[in-house]
Amino acid sequence: MAFLGKLRDFMREQSRNYKVLLTRSTIASFLTQLVQNFNSLYIVELGATPFQLSAVRAIGSAVSALVSIPAGWLSDVYSLKKIMILGMTLQVLSVALYAFAQDWMWIVAAMIFATLTMTLVFRMQNIFIANSLSDRNRATGYAMRTTVMQFFSIFAPTIGGIIVHLFGGISVQGIRPLFYIQLVGFSVISLYVAINLEDVETRGTFQASELIGHYREMFQTGENLGRFAFIQALGAATWGMSMPFPFIYAAEFKGADSLIIGYMGTSYVLISMLMAIPMGNLADSRGRKFTIYVTRPFFYASHILLVLAPPGASWVLLLAWCCRGVVMSSSAWMTMSMEMVPREFRGRWTGFISLLQNLIRVPAMLLGGYLYESVNPALVFIFPIFVDALIRMPILRTIPDTVKPLGKTQ
Repeated sequence: MAFLGKLRDFMREQSRNYKVLLTRSTIASFLTQLVQNFNSLYIVELGATPFQLSAVRAIGSAVSALVSIPAGWLSDVYSLKKIMILGMTLQVLSVALYAFAQDWMWIVAAMIFATLTMTLVFRMQNIFIANSLSDRNRATGYAMRTTVMQFFSIFAPTIGGIIVHLFGGISVQGIRPLFYIQLVGFSVISLYVAINLEDVETRGTFQASELIGHYREMFQTGENLGRFAFIQALGAATWGMSMPFPFIYAAEFKGADSLIIGYMGTSYVLISMLMAIPMGNLADSRGRKFTIYVTRPFFYASHILLVLAPPGASWVLLLAWCCRGVVMSSSAWMTMSMEMVPREFRGRWTGFISLLQNLIRVPAMLLGGYLYESVNPALVFIFPIFVDALIRMPILRTIPDTVKPLGKTQ
């Protein structure tokens, strides 16, 4: 009851746009969690090898990299709402291609549209939300949003697993109905946002010749943007290397069926929901970096447990995904990134970060596909641990936090 009262008071203070985007995020989260665990399995069932699966995702990242800088810059000087609508339209097209795919080559275009959606929708959405929250409660505001999203998505992975089971198990015929549901859901929520979202004022017109000067101006606002961008890019590389394979690995080597894969997703969402508010409060009170450090052991444990789980030991897989839920419950990375630059530069900053992440993700995905298919599948889960512990975290220690812990002088 205390949480519901806090949520009610918090929502009263928020803008119309925050509420509209919270509604979209909640429904989109349910639809995404319904399908997410079966996405790579679906592509493989359509005929792709592990390396081809990585290549498909790498193509999507490469295309996204091409539009990251223009999209980020345009979001500072052009209509955020129009960019959102374009991105949501591409998302619907992406889901339609998944739903009606006849072989894995259809997924190439679907993946391109999906990665463009990440650039055009999710990053613009984060700018809307970041601009509507104050510095002191920004992490908590993100956490509130995460909690609401996850609450309504707790059983989505299990529902997805049951649907796959009822339609024939892990196969094209078993997984395809999930994309039909997604197609209807994303079409409806995109129309809702297009009607109800209020555009925000931007700085007006732009000229292409100003692009370099504007980014130079952005980097002059902070001393540590290059190092932070490098950390973010490395994170994208390690995530891209392993991201296509966890559920393929669980099904192929650990004996997980569609129901176990669904339960893994539900355990992840449940823990993420339960931990979101505490993690947000921790980030606001003890600092963004402190919260990031707290999540690292859970990140490492999730990968190690997946690799070491004996075949048939489903409880170990569930524990691994509980650990992953703790990691994903924290919005400290996102919050710190938004606070690295003044609000008028956040579009360009997210565009620049997206460019680096997508560029480095391309070779990382191809390397991951090669390691999984031709060397040792476990390496795609072990390698990210060493990169994070030996490179990313030491560099993060050299960057000042964007918010002072409560009780310390500014």
